[in-house]
Amino acid sequence: MNTVLKYRDGEAMPEIRSASTVPQLSRAKTGMVLLMSNVLIGLEANAEDLNAASLLTSFDQKMLSQRGIDPSLATLLLAAPNFTAGRHPITLTVNGLRSGRVDVTFNREDDLCFDHALLDAANLTVPPTPANDKGCFNVLATWPQARIEQDPANLGLSLIVPSQAIRPAVRDISGYQTGGIAGLLNYDVNSLHSQYGNQSNRYLSANTEVGFNAGDWIVRSRQVQTWQNDVSSTTHLAAYAQRTFASHETVLQAGQVNLYNPVLAGAQITGVQLMTEQALQVEGQSNPIEGIAHSQAQVEIRQNGSLIHSTVVPPGPFSLSNVRRLDSRSDVEVTVKEADGSEQRFTVPVAMLGVGLPAPGFSLAAGQVRSLGAAQSGEPWVISGGWSGALNPSVLLTTGASGAKDYRAAGAGLSLLPGPDTQIQTTLQATDTSTHQADSGLQADLNVSQRMGKQWSINAGTSHRTFGYRELSEAVFDTRSERSQSRYRDQQSLSLAWSHPGLGAFSSGFNRSTTFDGQNSSRALASWGTQIGGVSMSATAQWHVSGTQRSDDSVYLSVSIPLGENRRARTWIRSSAGDYRSGVGLNEQLNDQLSYRVGVEHDTRDRQVQSSAGVSLLPRYSQLDVSYTRSDAEHSSYQIGARGAAVLHGDGLTLSPYAVRDTFALLSAGDTSAIKVSTPSGPVWTDWQGYAVVPQVRAYGRSPVEVDTRSLPRNLDINNGLAVVSAGRGAVDKVEFGVTSTRRALLKVTTDSGAPLPRGATVSTANGEFVTLAQEGGLVFLPNVLDTRDLWITAPGLERCELRFELPAKANNQVYYETATAQCRTL
Repeated sequence: MNTVLKYRDGEAMPEIRSASTVPQLSRAKTGMVLLMSNVLIGLEANAEDLNAASLLTSFDQKMLSQRGIDPSLATLLLAAPNFTAGRHPITLTVNGLRSGRVDVTFNREDDLCFDHALLDAANLTVPPTPANDKGCFNVLATWPQARIEQDPANLGLSLIVPSQAIRPAVRDISGYQTGGIAGLLNYDVNSLHSQYGNQSNRYLSANTEVGFNAGDWIVRSRQVQTWQNDVSSTTHLAAYAQRTFASHETVLQAGQVNLYNPVLAGAQITGVQLMTEQALQVEGQSNPIEGIAHSQAQVEIRQNGSLIHSTVVPPGPFSLSNVRRLDSRSDVEVTVKEADGSEQRFTVPVAMLGVGLPAPGFSLAAGQVRSLGAAQSGEPWVISGGWSGALNPSVLLTTGASGAKDYRAAGAGLSLLPGPDTQIQTTLQATDTSTHQADSGLQADLNVSQRMGKQWSINAGTSHRTFGYRELSEAVFDTRSERSQSRYRDQQSLSLAWSHPGLGAFSSGFNRSTTFDGQNSSRALASWGTQIGGVSMSATAQWHVSGTQRSDDSVYLSVSIPLGENRRARTWIRSSAGDYRSGVGLNEQLNDQLSYRVGVEHDTRDRQVQSSAGVSLLPRYSQLDVSYTRSDAEHSSYQIGARGAAVLHGDGLTLSPYAVRDTFALLSAGDTSAIKVSTPSGPVWTDWQGYAVVPQVRAYGRSPVEVDTRSLPRNLDINNGLAVVSAGRGAVDKVEFGVTSTRRALLKVTTDSGAPLPRGATVSTANGEFVTLAQEGGLVFLPNVLDTRDLWITAPGLERCELRFELPAKANNQVYYETATAQCRTL
């Protein structure tokens, strides 16, 4: 028989048959097992009720010995596949649903130990009878109908339990990790330099967030810094401390915070805010901000007159989905500054961004209103409160009120869910302002969302306000009459989405605004995309239907063709302001850390040719993007971007290629570098100290973190490559992957007479613990020769002997296993 081989990284290696995989022999397709099945076939037909011991007495042990089979293995071969005694990392399945990886223990009778860890992982109720002296509960006695199915070949364990054994679904926060301390810096930096003959333009933006987590407190400071040539500006967005009191499901915020009210527009205050934990889910829930850039351009996003985000985008359609708004009820102004100095501006109504259903709960706040721009004198104090709750499963009521010096506001909203595909939301707000003159007003909003089958969905919204209506920030900082005339009076928006398995996906949106002085502006956006046989096609268009920027209408068509597994060719046509451009390009993802793109574009109007090249890098600890563009008209530009985070903790400084959120974790894998780990945010790699950052974990949830075993050095084994992080909000959890050094060896063993060790000989420790079996030609594979226990060999017709061998003092880490000769000496 040939040696059974398996492969790792292209190298052949003998099949590993360690103590934990002995049961695999009953299923392996080897000649020995086939022989055993022939011996047993006659017995199984008439003795199904006999146990393994009685069957063993029926074996012709002489026949087994003549065929090179150790009769002592008969019991193992007869038994169903079972794990051996000891602790094993397995994949757990409960009633057909996967429950992740967990370490379980089997005793010497192959009985599974249901300890607290296994009960928690399987979400099983603790049996009423106490545990034994080893901490194991008798689950089968409590629920006799329960079934345990072992699959040692795949390191799997399946439990079938009755419904009463499953724990009831309750909100239990006691099992989540809390505490921990670490500092952090999140950064998103973009630089754009353009050259037009003798003129140049330099732009740099930095969106940063600094802070720390300590004792479940979250302390953050967010700011936006921009440099335009020699002019710089800084916008400080917020600086606050926050903590969740999980037992009360309440969040406390103090400092410079965004005032949250479920029905009224927010504002920036310096004060204290208390709200239900679920209310934080409102932050970040919005539709992307979309548009088309005519060239490589800088995009600035403002809300309530304050800059909240700045970035650089390439030519063509852009979609910004991670913009953190100041509040969820104010419009957003977008400015796109093109490379030639021209600008396009448009407003995205709040209805287009998606108001969403308010989170159930309450909010209370008190503080001093502040301006994100220049300091204002006499900033008033404000108090605010709101509540949202379900009147029944289909009706949600929302109320809110706020008050400041010379300003009062109140509102109510009603959200209706008449069906699973329909959502109706309406709000009414009233304000009263008494600054220079008494002024009061109303605003009414209506939003309807409807899904029509599996393919169609529609969203429509309308808003109307009277002239006297003022939001808090307007009443405090903007009392100019001319500004009042330019405020919007009416807004309407409509969006439509359609998808088809063969024809692709289509979406469109339209919004219209009318101001009190009679000016109106309308903007429409449409996009379509599909994939046919690997070929991707897309089209995007935007129109300024009315207003002052109708010349900024744009259309962008693109086709992407695969040229291999990770390489694609691209061609496009775009039109903007009467300028038609066409181009071809090539982009390729070389690996998970490097991609490049090149392209050439022709302007049909002035016959200019523009070439571009770019590289995107993920050098393990940051994200980098570099691009260069040049045209025939002595115009060139280059852009450099960097994103990521740095985390300072008790064991040093660890870098992350992704921004770190309010709840995160630190992982370690010994002191080994360059180990790849999959996280919810993307792949990360351990640094020179063996540390990496899990930049975001789900607060009060379960977040899987898994080691890519292919990235492990060849001399390392990992005890359990998957961990599930369960942490409370603000915690800094620690995940430690246990790695052990190992040294594998393939031995060619001979007896005292010089003959090869017979196939099927058993290798075990001095106390009889099974290790492996000898293969054809006396080959013995040892998974870890660093284990210094003496090894003994037994076989039919062979006197028990000790395995002896020598390896070089220094291991060769470039190979998966080393080879050597060995001798079985009879003592």
